[in-house]
Amino acid sequence: MAASTTPIFPNVPYSAFADLTAITACTTRAPTATAGLAAANIIALTAASTNGLRIDTIRVKGASSSFVAATAAQTVTVWQWDGTKAYPLTEILVTLVTPSTTAASYEGSVTFTDLILPPTHVLYVSTSITTTAATTALIVKASGGAY
Repeated sequence: MAASTTPIFPNVPYSAFADLTAITACTTRAPTATAGLAAANIIALTAASTNGLRIDTIRVKGASSSFVAATAAQTVTVWQWDGTKAYPLTEILVTLVTPSTTAASYEGSVTFTDLILPPTHVLYVSTSITTTAATTALIVKASGGAY
């Protein structure tokens, strides 16, 4: 098979969100079979795509219903699911931040230069503590491009 000499670029921008508002803590970092994802509190971030995705950035934002509630120190694990198992890909450390009317809530991110998801692969996320809407809620956003 001849190698392609033409660069391939994403066809359209891609953005997806996961709501970690009231999620029970995930207590594993082990590869997890599809049947065990819900029980392990690992939730979908992206959807399966026809031609694959390029993910450039994953952002985490404090999003509690209380304007001044501190985030709790925790990790957000990003998982890549291949159709049969989800594997931990990276973790984002969430630090304690106390927002106010003059201070922003927690924000963190990880940037990728080589995260290409084949068709049917999906990103999932989990958190290491149980979150509540009023205090420790988080929103996770993946952005990049769809092929």
